[in-house]
Amino acid sequence: MPKLLVVDDEIEITALLKNFFSRKNYDVFIANNGEQALGIIKEQRPHLVFLDIRMPIMDGLTVLRHIRLIDTSIKVIMVTALEDDETVSQAKALGAVDFISKPFKLDYLERNVIEKVNAQLFEDVRRELDEKNILIEQLAHEVERSNELNKKLKRNFYQTILSLATALEARDRYTHGHSERVDLYSKIIAEELRDSFSWEDIDDEFIESLHVESRLHDIGKIAIPDTVLNKPGSLTDAEFEIIKNHPVKSAHILAPHEDLLASVEVIRHHHERYDGKGYPSGLKADEIPARARIIAVSDSFDAMTSDRPYRKAMPIDQAMRELEKNKNTQFDAIVVDAFVSSYKKGKIPN
Repeated sequence: MPKLLVVDDEIEITALLKNFFSRKNYDVFIANNGEQALGIIKEQRPHLVFLDIRMPIMDGLTVLRHIRLIDTSIKVIMVTALEDDETVSQAKALGAVDFISKPFKLDYLERNVIEKVNAQLFEDVRRELDEKNILIEQLAHEVERSNELNKKLKRNFYQTILSLATALEARDRYTHGHSERVDLYSKIIAEELRDSFSWEDIDDEFIESLHVESRLHDIGKIAIPDTVLNKPGSLTDAEFEIIKNHPVKSAHILAPHEDLLASVEVIRHHHERYDGKGYPSGLKADEIPARARIIAVSDSFDAMTSDRPYRKAMPIDQAMRELEKNKNTQFDAIVVDAFVSSYKKGKIPN
């Protein structure tokens, strides 16, 4: 989970930003003076710092100088009510990546600030993934004598791509939290299939694999241009072909991780249809991996019940009817029945 630090001597400002970004699923720390901020930075190494310029005892520029000595990779966005050219110039020279203005209103945070945060975090995490992929390739020839190091590196790789998935969704407020919701819905479906529909082979390992696959199912969208991914209107045929390639891209990104080999096939096929008219392989019915059939229902439900640039979210009852209408065509009927059953039992959060 990306870490943010908010540094401001005004308690109302830190409280507002903490509440706002916590709701966006960021790990938020607060500090009310420069000395406290530097202690948190040394211990937590946040990805991004919101730093007020005008503070007593130690001003923001002094704190920024110390941050650069601690860790040059930390992104710093300066916060100020008064911007003068000299201060802005000094902050940029010290490595500040952007500026935001007081006072804060939720509309300003939603429209302006979240875009600045997401842009910084996305590029930072994507670069980290590239660097670790290169490192994995370099160490591939030394696996036999470096087993322990390789295991640690794989754990780091998994954590990195989870962070990348979060940052990827954060580029667009309409899809923020999508993979986490798909993860939740998929777990609910799997447990209902196990407890009420007598599906075999749903054990702890099945549910843990489903958790990983749900969180990473859209990771291939990193390769899709924003102009296509976040287009507010209908896609052209060519643009839709680009979108349809994202499951294959996801599988390609995850393929180097040996522990995810089984999950790679699930993720590759989460857009297959029960009637064989899906993509990328046109699999049908039981040819589609069981967990992929579960993710397909969760993914579609969240898409229908979330706002998009081109339409408002669909009411939950209507989305449930859409799932039932498409049983045995788009979706596995038993998976849909399990999800609807869970909803009637009050297990699906509104």
